[in-house]
Amino acid sequence: MGALVAAHDWSATPLGHPDGWPAGLRLATQIVLTTRFPMLLAWGPDLVKIYNDGYRPMLGDKHPQALGAPAREIWPEVWDIIGPLLEASLGGATSSFEHQLLELDRNGYLEESYFSFCYSPVRDDDGTVGGVLDVVTETTEQVVNRRRLECVADLAAELVTAHDVAEVGRRAVASLRTCVDDIASAEVHLAVGDQIVQVATSRRAVIDGIAPEDLRGMVGGEPRLLDPTWEEGRPGHRWASPIGAATSAQGVLVVDLSPKRPFDDGYRTYLELIARTIGAAIDHAHTRSAELGEQRRISDALQSAMLQPASDLPTVAARYLPATGNLSVGGDWYDVLGLDDGRRALVVGDCVGHGLEAAAAMGQLRTASRTLLLEGRGPAEVLESMDRFASSVTGAACATMACAVVDLEARSITYALAGHPAPLLAGPGGATWLTEGSGLPLAVVGGQRRCQAVTSFDPDDLLVLYSDGLIERRGEDIDIGFERLRAAAAARLDQSVQQLADGLLDDLLDPEGRDDVALVVKRLATRH
Repeated sequence: MGALVAAHDWSATPLGHPDGWPAGLRLATQIVLTTRFPMLLAWGPDLVKIYNDGYRPMLGDKHPQALGAPAREIWPEVWDIIGPLLEASLGGATSSFEHQLLELDRNGYLEESYFSFCYSPVRDDDGTVGGVLDVVTETTEQVVNRRRLECVADLAAELVTAHDVAEVGRRAVASLRTCVDDIASAEVHLAVGDQIVQVATSRRAVIDGIAPEDLRGMVGGEPRLLDPTWEEGRPGHRWASPIGAATSAQGVLVVDLSPKRPFDDGYRTYLELIARTIGAAIDHAHTRSAELGEQRRISDALQSAMLQPASDLPTVAARYLPATGNLSVGGDWYDVLGLDDGRRALVVGDCVGHGLEAAAAMGQLRTASRTLLLEGRGPAEVLESMDRFASSVTGAACATMACAVVDLEARSITYALAGHPAPLLAGPGGATWLTEGSGLPLAVVGGQRRCQAVTSFDPDDLLVLYSDGLIERRGEDIDIGFERLRAAAAARLDQSVQQLADGLLDDLLDPEGRDDVALVVKRLATRH
């Protein structure tokens, strides 16, 4: 640029021949031309441009005619933004901006560009402002790359919980609607047999120029720009990429591109990353759907077996709710058994965790405890045998359990606890927590002796057995949960056991549903 400035016919410009330039202009020009940092000097009322090699790439095809020309003639498309700022600097003001958007017509199209710059007044020989020094750097790549990375991150976060491949397509398009600076519109098409089906689009009109058979032919192919007239360095119109794998589900992502950004390597890489993110989500959702199909079958069978005990008896109500998730059963369980001599056994247990593994352990523990009770074992004997059994079952160690046998004729409750929350005995005369007969969770210590306790009850008292998911909430003292249960039960004493069980769930369940809940309510006298 030093050579170009020296050879330029300045006599044909408002600045005149360099021999007549004031010292301020000469000094400012020397500063601009001897630094590697992008700089522009705009001198005089017309703001005639002198710039260096660092500034030249920002001009695009406006160079070399920009040299010696008034700034207004070179940047008419952004003059409403920079014109007032330059004029203000001629008046002595300094202004600076970071990542300022300027849509420049410098490469044959209106291009989205970003700049960080500072306009400073430059004094003439007499001390008045003779021009403006523009110290500038283009930050377009920085701004564009950052927003593209944010778009990919948001897309990945949106797709992580999609349940099936069609939902992946719908969520992907919804997420890409926020990326309109780079993706004007998006469509997801999935292959179904020999057909191609559009599952989601952000376009308002039917896609033009691509026949269904052409889209079907892109499945499993290579990403490509669908613009036969595209030229290097220019914006593209439309781009398509295959998504998904042959082992899961396949389709095609079609996007309309920004008319204000060139389709370069960075743009291509960004789109390929978008396609890979969607494809990975499709593969995951397909695998997950296949696995959950089997898990759903198993869990439904477990739940069906667990819920067979009647929950609509006049004096007993039992409820089970899984933690928020995809399986219909988890690690909590209950059982209600009629024993000899009119006695009734009530059991509530809780395996560590939830999901399929916990459900499998729960099913084995429940079967074992039922067998032991039907053999006539008392609560302490049941827990001692369950200790030995749990040590041999994967996922059963540290399970908790409450076992109670109710004798209506003797008006007694015999119970034992293995690390489980104390049952609640509530009635018109008050409430009691059954804390005696407590011990460690199952299979924690080998050969431990279990003890049981006996308590009496008054007619029409209620016995409530439950798992900790009913009373625990994250970040809250457990005593608050116990008190919440006591108060809720006391307020509903006059209700039927079915109404009371449902009411306790309504009153006490954690809104975030982080844990399974098992609940058994037994009224200790027949109520008509």
